[in-house]
Amino acid sequence: MNTLSLREEEYLLLQHILKDPIIPYSKLAEKIKISSPTVKKRMDTLLGKNIISSFHAEYHPESLGLESHIYLLKINSIDKYQIVERILDYHPYLVVRQRCYGGITGIFLKVHIPIGSFNNFNTFLNYLVDSDLVEEIVHSSTIGQGIKTRIDLKYWNRSNSKWFFEWDLWKKNIDVVDYVPKFDYYQKISREKPKNVLNKLKYLDFQILKELVNDPTQKYALLSKQLNVPQYTLSRRKKFLSKSVIRNYLVEFDRSFFGLEDELVFKAICSQRAMSKIIYLLRELALPFESDFRETERGFLWKILLPPKDKLELFNILWSLFPDLQIMMLDPHTTVTKEFNPDNYSFIEQSWKDSEEFMVSQVLEKARGELLLA
Repeated sequence: MNTLSLREEEYLLLQHILKDPIIPYSKLAEKIKISSPTVKKRMDTLLGKNIISSFHAEYHPESLGLESHIYLLKINSIDKYQIVERILDYHPYLVVRQRCYGGITGIFLKVHIPIGSFNNFNTFLNYLVDSDLVEEIVHSSTIGQGIKTRIDLKYWNRSNSKWFFEWDLWKKNIDVVDYVPKFDYYQKISREKPKNVLNKLKYLDFQILKELVNDPTQKYALLSKQLNVPQYTLSRRKKFLSKSVIRNYLVEFDRSFFGLEDELVFKAICSQRAMSKIIYLLRELALPFESDFRETERGFLWKILLPPKDKLELFNILWSLFPDLQIMMLDPHTTVTKEFNPDNYSFIEQSWKDSEEFMVSQVLEKARGELLLA
């Protein structure tokens, strides 16, 4: 059991915040029936206990003229891990990297690269293979916006810090999608893409987006002063970005406090019919755990945060559907997330910087300067 404990008001606050990270304090006060100053006091307590550590936003790469690619880099020694990680951190289009263990042992890598620059990024990764740092590259290109689920504390017992979600309903409904009229809908739903709005964005939008990605809870007055724009302009552009570019607002929380020890990636090569079963379950039934399901060119990748007991339940469900399922465990202590960087976009040329010099040569040159490459 956790040594920390939650008061009733703190627990209710967390329930709402984890579902809607940027909900105003005034609305929280109405929902919980306490005053706004009390909401602030309880929020300060949650932050002080590090139960909540930060807020951020994630964007749709497609809305910005970028492509999302996920790589699993197989690496065979701890020394090579450390070198490859430092080299990857130099790349301008890195989004996140983590060490992974299991079906593929190495590095889980996500990048958002300019449309049409796939060959340049592959040239960069292949150089790491040729340098005997990476043993194998497993690539998946994500399709559409996927399906994201949030943590739901209604299924968490704060008195004993245990989750009580029952998987029986999932097991009973695995084959339902084969018989429902909306079968075609479930085949298409994860492939939906947001509209590319890059041609509607100005330099100010990139600056605002950077701030939203870093911390969407900043006060308008402070952000207005920092960016030197009127608050009404800031409000109008933020609404546009929230509607057209932002995928989700997220909360970083203490996973160990909630017993969420395991962050996993499931990788499957499968038919659209088989995958539609999981899409149906995610859309129609409860899943109280944070997860990100993305269709790929040959199947799916599913990143999910689970308690140990529920991990075994989900293993059994997925293995019954996908015999060739690959499972990787991610190490949260090795996670590196790069900030959204407007400098990667050239406002003179009105395009993302995608030359071989920018995406390959300068990165390798920095690595050689640090003696990471010969």
